[in-house]
Amino acid sequence: MSLEKIKVRYLSLAMLFCFLLSGAIYAVDNDEMMQLKRDNISLDGFSQNRGEMDLLARDQGLYKPWLWGNDVTIATGPVSGGISTDYDTSGNIYAVRCTTYLDSSNSMVQVLKSTDGGESWFQLNWFAASEGAFKWSYPVVLTGTVGNKLYVPVLTSQQDGDIWMVRLTQSGSVENASLVKYDADTISYFTACTNMGRGDTLVIVFQRDRTGATPYLYSTMSTDYGETWSTPQIQSYDGEHPDIAYGQGGNVYLTYHKTEKDDIGFLRGTTYETGMWVYFEFLTTDTTSRHDDFPKIAALHTSPVDNATVWVVYNHTEPGDKLETVDLKFAYSTNSGVDWIKDQIIANSPTYHEMAPDLKVYRSTVTPIVDLCYLKHAIIRKSTPDICYTWAYSTSPDEFHTPHKKINDHWPYSSPDGREVCQLTFSAPSGGLPGIVYAGVPSLKDDGWNPYDGAWDLYFDYYNWTDVEEEVAEEELPAKFSLSANYPNPFNPVTRIQFSVGSSQFAVHSPILTTLKIYNVLGQLVRTLVNEPKEPGSYEVIWDGKDESGDEVASGVYFYKLETEDFSQTKKMVLMK
Repeated sequence: MSLEKIKVRYLSLAMLFCFLLSGAIYAVDNDEMMQLKRDNISLDGFSQNRGEMDLLARDQGLYKPWLWGNDVTIATGPVSGGISTDYDTSGNIYAVRCTTYLDSSNSMVQVLKSTDGGESWFQLNWFAASEGAFKWSYPVVLTGTVGNKLYVPVLTSQQDGDIWMVRLTQSGSVENASLVKYDADTISYFTACTNMGRGDTLVIVFQRDRTGATPYLYSTMSTDYGETWSTPQIQSYDGEHPDIAYGQGGNVYLTYHKTEKDDIGFLRGTTYETGMWVYFEFLTTDTTSRHDDFPKIAALHTSPVDNATVWVVYNHTEPGDKLETVDLKFAYSTNSGVDWIKDQIIANSPTYHEMAPDLKVYRSTVTPIVDLCYLKHAIIRKSTPDICYTWAYSTSPDEFHTPHKKINDHWPYSSPDGREVCQLTFSAPSGGLPGIVYAGVPSLKDDGWNPYDGAWDLYFDYYNWTDVEEEVAEEELPAKFSLSANYPNPFNPVTRIQFSVGSSQFAVHSPILTTLKIYNVLGQLVRTLVNEPKEPGSYEVIWDGKDESGDEVASGVYFYKLETEDFSQTKKMVLMK
């Protein structure tokens, strides 16, 4: 069937662009906002509207998530030890990488910064190990509002593995460097987070390897900006490749690979706990012979604290498959990690590997969205991967959108661990929309250069606002009619309503007459938003709280009804002035 092209609504785009210009980076939760006020720290630049902006933009063509700009080169040279990203309240983006140059054993950590949303980058600082002394790996970059701190914990090979915490100002000056030490350890992997907004509390979870036995996981924390660290507390007697995320109310969420059962584990703790964390859970339920590893976790910062949505995405392999295809699976919780829905599939293709996820949320008390990027490449032929991107809402946490392939200008490098090759961050000029930092080779994809030769470089790409018409693949179309909950609800002055026209319900290959109408509690028609034939696809309309005459309606309960010849669905919304 020949599908007409979906056209961008120029008027909506212009309105959204103006709206986004007034947005800023992120919001802190209520208790931290009060503390910021007590500390006489300006809250200018914080915004709680990113969730509304995203919902307005993401699904219906105001920008196309599969259209990207030209890749920006962040830094040249090998990226041999991993990468990390973060952003601050002023809209700056940070990237950090470890590198060992090909002609030297000298290992270096490079901290890079962009002040224009990723369009240009400069080296903020760097620090190197002595020639041949030890190497750095798995860096993490974390920002904090209080004192404008910038933290760079990094794993070193000295003494069988230690973690250095380097604290900088956001202008790049080194303030302090401390050793996160555990005697008789062999640390080979770690993860870190800081409390949202403030950045005065830091949590590190590290993997301690033991010869011939399961690895242990320990946590340690600092409440004085990384000056001192608590005595490490064991959190799991079997765990590797941990990933941690900070949430609301001091909650920290930890996921990791359990080696004995080849399973994915989960723990929830708080930044004020000194003992073992609670709410342990296995996040996979299948009993087949499989391999699940390199999980990544993200938790919304929404309120109330105990109702936050948490996602964990991980690599999943079925050894029974001759090709041993790597797929992405996930689990999610809607009550801050107490109960879980498990074994959900994001990507499952018999001819492609999907792996190396990175999962992040925008730090805001109202953002209902989780963002996900990962690698995808063909199994049979030797090929470099592409970067794919998708997202999910807290209102439908089990429904990641149809993944879209990022248009890379360079060849991304491959690894099962997203911390080594691909990371998400957020760009302020685009209203806090996500961008992707990835490691790749320096040649362009179309010049026939061998992607397995030469050094790695570091690249950045972000959403490209566009009015380009795009065809939608038939397999991306919704299968049936549906009417989603409006957002926000309650609302003032505008709300967004999403609906789908299903392709499988077309008796003939022609558009179906579709209406979307607003009614008051007396059943009287208030406004007709849609009354036209619609091709199969997903749509979004905006109601501005006005009737057919353009007059503002009163506060109260209203109903919106989607109707076709064979389908009808009604939902309720509340206008509050």
